[in-house]
Amino acid sequence: MNKVKAADLKYGRTMEELAQPVLEVIFGKLTNNNIRNIYHPIDFKNKSFGVEYKRRRIKFGKHPTAMLNISKIIKGLEYKSKGKRVFYIWEYEDDTYCWELDDTYTKGKGGTCRRGRDEIVDVAHIKNEYINKLSDLNINANL
Repeated sequence: MNKVKAADLKYGRTMEELAQPVLEVIFGKLTNNNIRNIYHPIDFKNKSFGVEYKRRRIKFGKHPTAMLNISKIIKGLEYKSKGKRVFYIWEYEDDTYCWELDDTYTKGKGGTCRRGRDEIVDVAHIKNEYINKLSDLNINANL
């Protein structure tokens, strides 16, 4: 693994650990799926929710969509089939945002080339208009 990818993975794990207590205020006590599998497609879960957390080193709106590896959507759909609600959280430089899994995403390609090789993969694109500030989330609104 090259140094840039290793540093990115370490950064991601550190940010997930810092985010977990904040997310637990909203979603309740969460189990960290990455303890058993550091590449688990959904970072946290409990009996009611699946929560994927991403930290971005840009401001929200720099790109017209937020992007997730399609494996995160596939696992989210599995969680939904078991009665869980699934949320994707992006902490950008300016604020933290969220999207509840529904059918408003489109499939495409995306990724990065900044780690020394092409890492373009199948992704889901979520238009910014469907993404809301986490502080505006009312998880009881649709119960």
